[in-house]
Amino acid sequence: MEVGKFIITGIIGFVGIGFKEKVISFCQRKANKAQIPINKCESLDFVEATHRHKVYPLMYCYMELDRNLDIDQLQIAVIRSCQYVPEILQAYDFARGRFIDKGFTVGDIISHASDLPQWKLDKRPQLQIVINDEKKKMIIGMSHILTDGVGFLQYLYLLSFLYNGHTPAFPLENCRDIAPVLKNVHIGRATEQTRQHKHITVPPLRKSSNGKKQFCLCSHIYPEDFSTLYCKSRKQNVTLNDVFITAYARVISRLHEIQTVVIPCPADLRKFSSMQGKFTVANMTGIYRKIVVEIKPQHSFSQTLSQVHIEMELQKSRFRCLIGIRPLDYTFHKIPRFILALGIKWFYHLLPVSYTNFGKIDHTKLFFNNCKITSCYTTGTYRFPPDFQISISTFQNVCTLNCTLTGQDTDKMTGQHILDEVKNEIIDWGNT
Repeated sequence: MEVGKFIITGIIGFVGIGFKEKVISFCQRKANKAQIPINKCESLDFVEATHRHKVYPLMYCYMELDRNLDIDQLQIAVIRSCQYVPEILQAYDFARGRFIDKGFTVGDIISHASDLPQWKLDKRPQLQIVINDEKKKMIIGMSHILTDGVGFLQYLYLLSFLYNGHTPAFPLENCRDIAPVLKNVHIGRATEQTRQHKHITVPPLRKSSNGKKQFCLCSHIYPEDFSTLYCKSRKQNVTLNDVFITAYARVISRLHEIQTVVIPCPADLRKFSSMQGKFTVANMTGIYRKIVVEIKPQHSFSQTLSQVHIEMELQKSRFRCLIGIRPLDYTFHKIPRFILALGIKWFYHLLPVSYTNFGKIDHTKLFFNNCKITSCYTTGTYRFPPDFQISISTFQNVCTLNCTLTGQDTDKMTGQHILDEVKNEIIDWGNT
């Protein structure tokens, strides 16, 4: 401290007494800046932030409850969770690519309302919770810049754990660095299907418009049908993800009257490394950029499914979901962000038709004492016209097909029709 005073005094003596106030003010600003908590973003966080003008990076979890939660208890749980994921209480600085403390409190996270509209991640915290007491509903929104779908679920499990009065039995450290995932991974060549159809794209499923209405649409597969579906997929040695992609591709083929469909499919990179099982509220999702599905008029669902399964297995075995991530992570802290952003927009091109599978929401990890969750599903951000994404999640054997759209009333009709058609494809296959 004495050394610091000596330096400041020397500076003042050198530049003249008239500059005393300016020097002191400068030093105070530097000191205050150093005290502001800052958390860096990782390379895949930056990818989500870069595309914000086309797809704003948010995710949502919708819950219906049999009674209202204890708000005080929920506030305490959110506060406690900040020691493990401090970024939830911070804003995102788009200019510098980092999370910064703006003095938010839990009161800036939890509110009472009927819905949770899109919010600005640079103006408000990365987490938002809306309670609808009248309808006993809760909506939890999370920044996709902070984490992906798997990390979102991990945070929800943590919040539930803390709400129920528990404390982790061991120090819980949030691992956000993607580098360990990229070690010792060799990416194989593109599959034959990908090479043959590399120039094919799928037209949008809805029209462009200036509509501003927001729609959260769902179609459900209930336990009896889902159990049948699950058993049949196991018997045929295919995954439920294969089944969902097959149904979606067949509906797209029918709507557009085309015989070749290309769908991007996200992949959890934790599965390829020691990150599996660790606490990772982070972006660790790669993408199989082109799952090519050929659908001839005479093809049955099972024939299409067999083709999708083979293609998925080939791409998984060749780690095709990791393409571009290693050079991105290597250069992330080495080149200017604006140059990196241009490269990301060119390489990570967003398609108008997309798919995501949040997977199973574990009801043994997501529950609140003295309150039963009667319905739960997760979904992505609201898509602007003409983009469309189907989101799938499962809770207590209820599979929810969902889309969130910004647009006009016709978009609502189109979205619901697509969801119902995909559901019918799935159920019909399960029952044959």
